[in-house]
This record gives sequence, C-alpha cells and structure tokens, in this order.
Amino acid sequence: MKLSFSENLVRYRKRAGLTQQQLAQKLSITPQAVSKWEKGSYPDCELLPKLSQILDVSLDVLFGLKDEEGKVSLNTAVLAELDKLGEEEKGKRAMELFYTMLCAFGKGTSPEHASLPESFTRETYAQLRTDYELAIARLNQDMQYLCFMRIPDNGINSYFSIEPRLLELFSLLSDENAMLVISYAETLSRNNILTKECISKELSIPFDTVSAIVDRCERLGIMWQLTANTGGGETFPIYGYVHNVPLVGILTLAKSLVNYISFPDPDIDTWKTAPFRIQPQDTD
Repeated sequence: MKLSFSENLVRYRKRAGLTQQQLAQKLSITPQAVSKWEKGSYPDCELLPKLSQILDVSLDVLFGLKDEEGKVSLNTAVLAELDKLGEEEKGKRAMELFYTMLCAFGKGTSPEHASLPESFTRETYAQLRTDYELAIARLNQDMQYLCFMRIPDNGINSYFSIEPRLLELFSLLSDENAMLVISYAETLSRNNILTKECISKELSIPFDTVSAIVDRCERLGIMWQLTANTGGGETFPIYGYVHNVPLVGILTLAKSLVNYISFPDPDIDTWKTAPFRIQPQDTD
C-alpha cells in the first residue's frame, strides 16, 4: 500500500533520527508547522527541496508518487491528476484514462495510439473480450460511457441467474407506457415526490395504467411509497423515484445493442472461453 505524504513524512523523519522540533530547526520553521504536515497539511513549495535533502528521499517518494525502488504509484498519480481538475473535467479525463488502459490490453500498442481521439466521423466503441475481462465504452462526445467486467473463474453465470424479479424487470421494460413513466421519472430532480395522478396527467396515460406501472416499479425497488397526511385523518400515497445507476446503464447499453456496435476501436478480442460457462453437475 502506498503511503500518503503525511505518513511518509513521519516515516522518513524517524528514519533520519529527527524529532519534529529538530526537523523544524533545520527548516527554520516552527515545530507546530511540522506537526500540521504530519496531520495532513502540506509545506510551502519553497521548502520542499530542502526537506527532500534533509530526509534524504526524493519528492516523488515523499509524496507517494513512486516507491523507494523508483516504481511509479499509478493509484497516487491518478488521484493527484483527477484531484486538480474541476468537476466537469474529471469525467472527460476518466474516459481518456480508461481508453488508455483498455488499449494496454492489446499487444504492442504505442502511446500515440492509446490516446482517446477528440472526434469521430462515425459512432465508435472501444471493446475488450478476453478469457478474464469484458469491457465496452462508447467514445463519441454526444454520449460517452464505459463498462468493465471481470469474469469469475466459474463464469458470469455463477453470479447471474434467471429469477422471477429479473423476468419481471424485463417484462416491465418491454411495456412502452412503463418506459415512458421511467423516462419521465429520470428527468426529475433529486427528492422529487410524485403521485400517480400527476404522472397520468403529465404523460396523458390512463390512471389505472399508471397505477399498475408504479406498483410494479415499487415491487422492483425502482420507486418507493410514502404516505402523506393532509389532516383530519385523510391520507394518500406519494412516491419517490430511485435514480438507480444500474437501470440507467441497462437502458443505455440496450440502445447500443439494438443499434449494432459496428465500429470498435480498439477491438481487442482474444477470448477462447465464453464468459458463461458450463457449471459442474452435483453428483450427490
């Protein structure tokens, strides 16, 4: 495990046989400053070269970017890279990094061919199929996503199973009105409360149809029910929508599936064993 700057500072200060006060004297600062560094703050940049010299350790190692053998800590480097970016830039950089990592599964990929292009003339995906991993990423700027899956030794079907709730979900998603209700609910802001009546009115779908769809969504955990009390003993049900990441992923991946994934780049395809595997029979 790579250590943080504060942890490394404690480690290398003690290795140098220095107390906090002794290190502070060598840097012409207060012991309180050293104490703050060791609790999570950072020195001024002009002190770093002298600190490195006193502790006899490189700044890359001190900040956890490399270990003592000079190996780069990718985890620390990625954290540092993303931490300096704004919220809107982080997603773009994450896609670029994922694309590079995906390219690394191909043999002999050069750095210039492992950089995510800025534009595409057609709909393009990065795709990976090995005996150990599956991955797909849509690369076009109008809609980018990525999905990476490690395959268990005994196959994905050791995790996946055909069960009633799964069949009910796909049955629900095969209903056009249900898709309209879900698509509408996905546009709502966080903690927005709904009634069946407002959904029916907003989408011009009969109330009984909406009521059945909402009840099915509640059973599947896509919506949840509360009871509103208007006073005088009168109550009525209200519903919250669970903005569920897997459901959005299913809908997005399904769109790509039915429109065909025709142009993968890269297309790393080395698998010999299918991701769903024959399970051993119980001999008892």
